[in-house]
Formats: sequence, C-alpha cells, structure tokens
Amino acid sequence: MVLLRSLKTKILLSVIIVVVVIEGIFLYLNIRSLSRQILDKTEEEAFNLSETIRLSIRNAMIKDRRDEYQRIIDDVAQRKGIAEVRIFNKQGEITVSSDPTKVGTVVDKQAEACYGCHREGEAKVLLPSDSKTRIYHREKQSLLGLINPIYNEPSCYPCHPKALNVLGVLDTTISLEGFEKERAQIYNRMLISGIVSVIILSFLLSLLLTRFVNRPIDKLLAATKKAAHGNLDQTVGIRSHDELGELSDSFNNMISELKRSRDAIEEWTQTLEQRVQERTRELQQVQDQLIRAGKMAALGELAAGVAHEINNPLTGVLTFSSLMLKKVDETHPWKKDLENIVQQTTRCRNIVRGLLDFARQRKPDKKEWDIHTLLDNTVTLVEKQAPFQNIRIVKEFKAGTPLLFVDADQIQQVFMNILLNAADAMAGNGGTLTIKTDLKDKMAEISFTDTGCGMPKEHLSKLFAPFFTTKETGKGTGLGLAISYGIIQSHNGDIQVESKVGKGSTFRIKLPIEKQNEELGRAGDGETTRV
Repeated sequence: MVLLRSLKTKILLSVIIVVVVIEGIFLYLNIRSLSRQILDKTEEEAFNLSETIRLSIRNAMIKDRRDEYQRIIDDVAQRKGIAEVRIFNKQGEITVSSDPTKVGTVVDKQAEACYGCHREGEAKVLLPSDSKTRIYHREKQSLLGLINPIYNEPSCYPCHPKALNVLGVLDTTISLEGFEKERAQIYNRMLISGIVSVIILSFLLSLLLTRFVNRPIDKLLAATKKAAHGNLDQTVGIRSHDELGELSDSFNNMISELKRSRDAIEEWTQTLEQRVQERTRELQQVQDQLIRAGKMAALGELAAGVAHEINNPLTGVLTFSSLMLKKVDETHPWKKDLENIVQQTTRCRNIVRGLLDFARQRKPDKKEWDIHTLLDNTVTLVEKQAPFQNIRIVKEFKAGTPLLFVDADQIQQVFMNILLNAADAMAGNGGTLTIKTDLKDKMAEISFTDTGCGMPKEHLSKLFAPFFTTKETGKGTGLGLAISYGIIQSHNGDIQVESKVGKGSTFRIKLPIEKQNEELGRAGDGETTRV
C-alpha cells in the first residue's frame, strides 16, 4: 500500500498504461495492415496461378482433350499449398477436379465457398475483383478460393452456343496455413517487441524518475522531517534548473529564516540566564581565589614555622642517624632501628620541602619551549624506573603545535607528578598510558590517559586540595597535585580530571598559546598594578 502511494509508482503506472494502450493499438493496426498485405499478395499469386491454369488448359479444352487438361490440373494440384483445383459448369456440376471422387457431383450454391456469387439467388456473370476470392473454413482449415470464369470465345462456338456467355468456372482452392503461420509469427514478434519496449521504457523511466524526481523529493522530505523535529542546521542541495530546484532554494531560504528567528528568540530567552551564570561564575571564581589565598597564607605561615621549628632539628636527627648507620655493621642490633629512623626522617623532610614549595609560589621564569620536547624529557626520566616496567607509554603528538611560553622546570614537575600518579594507579597489573597533544580554542591541550583503577566521583572535587591523597598511608603527602594545580594556574592555564572506577583516569592540562611580548605586556601591567 505504501508503494502504491508513491509518486514514482503512480507516474510509472500511468505511463506504462498509456504506453501499453498505444502499443496495443499500434500492434493491432500494424498486424491488420501486414495481414492485408500478405493476403493481397496471396490472392495475387492465386490469381496468377489460376490464369496460368486457365491458359494451360485452353487449347486442350478447345480440342476437347479431357485427359490432357485433367493431367495439367492434377500436376498443378501437387504443388505445395494447392488444396483443390476444379472446373464446374453453369449448373454447378463438377466436370473436372483434382479429386476424382468429386467429378460429376453438384456443388451446394448456398455453401460458404459459393455464397459470394450466388447470395442473390442468381449467378453473376461479371464479378468485381474483390468478389472473385473468398476465404472459408473446412475441417479446421482456412482456405482461399479463387473463382475464374471460363468465358465463351469464338474458338468455342463449334461446341457451344453463341448465346452462352460463361461455359464454366475454374475454381482454385489454396490452403492458408502458410499465411496463418506467417501472421502468427508476425504477431508474436511484434508482441514480444512491444513487451520488451514497454519493459525497457519502464526501466529507463524508473531510472529517470529516481534520478530527477524521487531523489530530490526524498531529500526534501527527509529535510522537512528533520526540520519538524527542530533540526534547522541543514540545507538541501538539489542542483537543477526546474521546479524541484526552485523548491529546494525556497526550502533552504525558509530554513535559514526559521533558524534566524529561532536563534533570535533563544538569544533573548537565554540572555538573562547567561548573565546570571556569568555573575555566579565570577563570584565562584572570586570565592575560590579567596579560599585559595587563605590556604596559601595559612600554609605560608605554617611552612615558615615548620622551617624554623622542625627543619633544623630534623636535619640534625637525619645527619646523626645517618652517621650512626654508617658506623654499625650488618649484625648490630640497632641496624634496623637506625634505618627506620633515617627513612622516616627523610619522609618528614620531604613533607616539609613540599610544604615550602607549595607555599613559596615562585614566579614562573617563562621562555618559549616545545611542549613535545618537555614531554619526551620527562618520560625519559621515568620510563626506566621500576613502576613503569609493565606500563606501555603511547605518544600521540599533534604535528604543528606551536612553541609555548612556559617555565620548563615547573611544567616538567607537573608532568612528573601526573606520570607518577598514573604509574601508582596501574601498579601490579600494568597497563597503557597514552600521552596526547591537541589544539583547541587557542589552547594547547595535553592529556594523560591511564588504564588504572580510577577514582570515584566524590574524590574528584577534592583531588587538588592540599594533603588529600587516595594512596595508602605513608605513600603520599597529598601535595603533588596541589602544587601542580598552582603551577598551571600561574601559567594562566587549567587542569581537569576525568575518571571512572575500574577503567582509568584522564588528566587534561590546558596552556594558552601566547607569545613572549604578550606575556611581558601582562607582566608590565601587573607591576604597574602593584605600584
């Protein structure tokens, strides 16, 4: 039912019906004309044959040599297609016949074969040319009969009265079997030709309709359905100089106007919401900065106190315990205790140093660097270490990445922290660490994707907070990512993290693409502000 509703099907069926009707009329008229021509030719041949027979037996009949013209008639009747040759007199008695059993019999004047001459009750002497032949059927066989009157001539007067106009009739009957076969062959050929032409025409018409009608209409229909569902980011590309092309242009113009109107409405409806979001975001940023400034101030004071109160005694403890460890031999009972003191004291010193680094907030010493070179250098430092032995590192660096204006030492420190965290996440089972660079929105993006254990969502919001760690007690200070965050912020960049438990984590670092003169201008502005 869907197929019958198709425009292509309707046009195709209409054309096929018209073509079939025209082909049928043409076939009928053509077959009728050809049949008439073949029949006329057959009648002409039959007349020539009848004249030949009449002239051949004329002398024999004048001399009354019955055996001679009987032999001529018998010889002619042997030819292919000749059904019967006979001569009968005016009373309808057959005097000579190729069928000896019919000699002496009287024909039925009302029979189909004789009705042409005797239908008005009296035999016609002069017959028009179209009445000398007749077609009739006998025993499921079509026959063509030709009447050729034998007129009374002066040479016949010795035997026949002068008042007698017609002495008899030469009747030649020809089988139309060959004519019927030829007509059937012509009919079959023309019928097959008509069917083939209809099929070819239908196929070509189907292709043309598909190319020039269906496809453009399908495109317009699909675009209309998409537009009805709200998708106005589309155009219909129908390149034709006809009504469908004009319809396509009109549709595109309509879609463009609808999109412009919708965008204008959405812009007006979203203006207030955008302003509220902007103000909220600005307040959130200010709040985050204040919180971070407070943390930095508190940590700065704490770091200063730790430096004065803990660092010096801790250094003394580490120094003397290290000296004592060197003096004792392997069997001394204090050996393990001294090693434990050195290990824990070293850990305390590292924590103090991390606090100092975090609180110090050294101003970056920026220069132009190839970020890929910094990544390669950092990977070279860690890839031979034990935690990376079962980890495959894949680099997908984007060609054409411009030089970045950064502090190489600080950026490498960030890369190092992220690489070490990735190794801890994949510890034991190994995995793949993919380092990828890309350019997005005038920012260079460096992503580190591991296939480690991942982190739950509730940890992501606290990941860059000082002293927050997901590692076991004693294996991390919780300052590495906090320091990394501060470094990236000081470079006017951003660091983000995505993670799923059991699938791994992705750290994305975004750094601005800026030139040295731009950075110097900002630094000058900053100095002026401080003054």
